[in-house]
Amino acid sequence: MKTRPLDVKLHTFGMAAEDRQLAEIAGQVESANPGDILLLPEYAAYTAEGSDIAYEAFCRWAREKQITLITTLNRAADDLPYSEAGVRANTLFIFSANGKVHAPQAKVTPQSFEMQWMDEKSPIINVKPYTHLNRVVLRHEGQAYSALFLICSDLYLLKLFPPEELREDVLFCPANFGNGAEGVAGQLIETCVERGVFGQAFYANCYQKPKSKHLPLTVAVTQSFGQAEGAVAKLGAADLVRQVDASHHLYHDDSHPNFLSMLDLTRRGGFTVPHSRSVESGLTVYTGTYDRVIEI
Repeated sequence: MKTRPLDVKLHTFGMAAEDRQLAEIAGQVESANPGDILLLPEYAAYTAEGSDIAYEAFCRWAREKQITLITTLNRAADDLPYSEAGVRANTLFIFSANGKVHAPQAKVTPQSFEMQWMDEKSPIINVKPYTHLNRVVLRHEGQAYSALFLICSDLYLLKLFPPEELREDVLFCPANFGNGAEGVAGQLIETCVERGVFGQAFYANCYQKPKSKHLPLTVAVTQSFGQAEGAVAKLGAADLVRQVDASHHLYHDDSHPNFLSMLDLTRRGGFTVPHSRSVESGLTVYTGTYDRVIEI
């Protein structure tokens, strides 16, 4: 780990209509200080139309407040490596204080109802899954940090690579885990930090306030993790696979048409991965790089 840890401000927002989400985020941006780095959960906006509106707002906020904002949007990006032009994905955007916008990663394991609209009462998302896990170099106050971005259920990808290939200074996990999965995901991230896969990790999950006594769909999390002083026990490949296997549930793509239906699985204590994006279905994920250094 670098001698100077990266300082990231963790925020969450309520899962709601996109205009309400954006209004809540606007309030958090207003209280930020110049130079702050803010990590938000995934899907600050989730429809194509809402994401285009949010993109313009984030560009303006980062420039005017001189801050860095990190989240995902349902949007194509010209600089997303290994992607097809114009294809929308759940894309990770970094809106830097210097006015530049970077898209170094997109989600590999979108849920089935995010890839295909199956419930007329749910928003139309229709993102395409991504194919690479990219190493990213961030620079802050003259110091470089190697980073990975695992978007929500992309924590599943930890089982696809030996820990030596995953080892980076920082892990970012912007998430929207269903109720019950958020704790297991946090434990998995913490284990990876404590046992030397990552030097630091930052994790943000959104929340929901139900209108009645129903269970909230999501539970807020804002957690940062750092290695303790002293020796760090290395995490073996087989042990990492076991950790991931104990942390997720596979499901048939056509069996869960909306977010609410996922609670049948997440309430058992595990995040969800559609069968079509699983090792059992022949999922292949390539390692890659984002070829520009990102100033944050």
